[in-house]
Amino acid sequence: MLGQIFSILGMILTIVSFQMKTRKQILLMQTAGSGLFLLSYIFLESWAAVYLNIVFLVRNIVFYFSKDKKWAQHKIWLAVLLVAVVAAGSVGFRSWVDILPIIGSVFGTVAMYMTSENMLRLLKLGDSPCWLIYNCTVPSWGGVICEVFNITSIAVGLIRYKKEGFGTKKEDPAL
Repeated sequence: MLGQIFSILGMILTIVSFQMKTRKQILLMQTAGSGLFLLSYIFLESWAAVYLNIVFLVRNIVFYFSKDKKWAQHKIWLAVLLVAVVAAGSVGFRSWVDILPIIGSVFGTVAMYMTSENMLRLLKLGDSPCWLIYNCTVPSWGGVICEVFNITSIAVGLIRYKKEGFGTKKEDPAL
């Protein structure tokens, strides 16, 4: 029961994050949501998701400071965090369904690396369906509801913040 409560609280913060205007605000809300999901998955004994959420906390903190702190500006962080996502997901691997959070986490990590808020939102659309299916199998009902609302919130955020040159900030590392 406690795991479900944490997942619902994580859900609220994650959904709200896509309505934030700046990347830092999105990352801050995502970090808080990941912390709550981490606690949720501990109670659910879903170890692949536990390990991945630990990586998410590190990822979000690094990317939060990537414009302000020299230590966080190295491009190697993306590669290190992608390897960490695959490794963390693999350690908790128990069945075929555990590959879905890994795939979703790769999308999410690349998304959080983007400096364009709309490119971040767009890439997170690759993340949510993987977690949606995974959460159906755990089951994490807060996670299921979260991903349905995340997809909706991402779409609303993309529409609300659509600007000329959508997703093409010059400083985006992927461009």
